[in-house]
Amino acid sequence: MTISPLTLAEQPVTQKKYKKYNLNFLPKLILGFQIKDKYDEKRLRIKKSLNPKYIEHHVGYDDKLKPAYFHAIELEPRKQVSHLCSVIKQAAPITPESYKNILKYNRLSCDDNITYLRDGVYPIDMKHVTALSTNRYKNNFLHLRSLMDHDYELPWFASWKDFNIFMLCPSFLQG
Repeated sequence: MTISPLTLAEQPVTQKKYKKYNLNFLPKLILGFQIKDKYDEKRLRIKKSLNPKYIEHHVGYDDKLKPAYFHAIELEPRKQVSHLCSVIKQAAPITPESYKNILKYNRLSCDDNITYLRDGVYPIDMKHVTALSTNRYKNNFLHLRSLMDHDYELPWFASWKDFNIFMLCPSFLQG
């Protein structure tokens, strides 16, 4: 029996499966998906052999901290990631335009995923994965699709979503 995606989309994530990073160990660079509801949890699954993580990260929304959830692979960042996070912290609060300028100055972009920008979550386009990480992930669609597990209770197209790179830094509300 096929599960109704509408029913799943109305249910919140399973919070107990998500783990928080210690603020002292940020920034983190992750490759994966933001999870908004039970439907995303079911359809956006990375193969277990890649050791994906369920991550809860508190981000600033309208001067309040709120949780954001991710299913992702933790990448080994290059030194540039710490530099970017410190520049962002100095420039806080960040607007989409100021963030794009910071990235442009560092030969990066977020043209494909700027809508994910929040205080504490900084998206970066997939084409920069090798510039930011020592991991050997290709940025082509077929390679990335091979990293996914398919849930056969949902239609085949349910798990079609683009991977994103997220840099997780402390929210300026966290100090």
